[in-house]
Amino acid sequence: MLTGINFSPSLYFLFNFCLQLVFPTSIEQLRVQSLVFIIFGIVLSFLLTRKMFGKPAAFFATILVLSQSHLLLSQAQEARHYAMFFACGAWVLFVQSLDDDNAKKNKWLTFFSHFCLCQVHYLGIIFSGLSGTVYYLTSKKNGLWERIPIPIAVSLLLSVLFYFFYLINQKSVLNTWSKPNELSDLLTTYNDSLLIITILIPFIALSKTSYSKGDTKTLPKKETGCSTAIMITSVLWLSVPFLFWVLSHLSSLNLFVDRYFIPKESALIFLTAYGFSFILQKLNQRNLKNIPLLGTFGLSLILILVSTKRIAFGLNKDTNYHHSLIIEETYPPSEQPIIFEGDPKYFPNDYLGKNECLFSIKNESLIELYQNFSSKIKFLDQ
Repeated sequence: MLTGINFSPSLYFLFNFCLQLVFPTSIEQLRVQSLVFIIFGIVLSFLLTRKMFGKPAAFFATILVLSQSHLLLSQAQEARHYAMFFACGAWVLFVQSLDDDNAKKNKWLTFFSHFCLCQVHYLGIIFSGLSGTVYYLTSKKNGLWERIPIPIAVSLLLSVLFYFFYLINQKSVLNTWSKPNELSDLLTTYNDSLLIITILIPFIALSKTSYSKGDTKTLPKKETGCSTAIMITSVLWLSVPFLFWVLSHLSSLNLFVDRYFIPKESALIFLTAYGFSFILQKLNQRNLKNIPLLGTFGLSLILILVSTKRIAFGLNKDTNYHHSLIIEETYPPSEQPIIFEGDPKYFPNDYLGKNECLFSIKNESLIELYQNFSSKIKFLDQ
């Protein structure tokens, strides 16, 4: 990061730098850390929806989204910062449900949640800004600055200053690779998170036999107002992929990458829980709730197994592109250096340290760029 190759928001890198000082970890162990962040975000999403809609709806929504979301399942296995991005997004939504916004403790929690969200990824400020907009729209106070909580305003201001510093020190151009942005890609972004039909499956039979017109149970007044604000935030967060898909067609800037929008998964859990709570209120016999509970649990297990099978296929050495770049384990260690053309082959083999590796590259400007990146890179002509 300090070389300027990827001078992006630094929370993930700073966190692991400090962790490395106390508990040295390998790159492979960072995958476990990603799993922990995904679990943390899932727990926060469950606690939020349980508080708003009760345990059954929270369970249905959480397990359905978790078992189907390709983003959550894949990023839980990656040594990257997107799992932390999701956890911070879930934290922001959870803090939005706190009862007393004026309490000193809650103000600090609001500030840190929004600031962390902005410091994990550049698009964090978009999600934080949308949440701040909801505070402004739903507040009953008068005046601009009174309607927007001070912790969020300070967080956004500091983040803008940090972003300005990051962009000044960015020495290379990122996001230059081509990104698919057809209509099918937009639909896939949403479809990979949750199949809407899976929400309806546990209730199709029950809706015809258990519907009760007299059951008009509603949420408590205080929770209803709070859940309305979070619901608006969730809808706005869920619209972010669509907004960036439109932007990719209106300008040369294309940031339409599904993992950039991973905080929307926590918003999807909230909206799904709201849908389940609406349906559950129509069930007049309490014991019937066990049927959709078991049906949803069984369906989710099947979906997780299917996803695990798909991932296992991708990790197989015969189908995984990464393994084709690595020198065969049967290749005998040699004192003679091995020459590689292209960084996809050089870096993984040099990292393993089994043989001395040399990087063959003829472009002088690229050599200088790689030298700034790391002095440990060994070039063929040096």
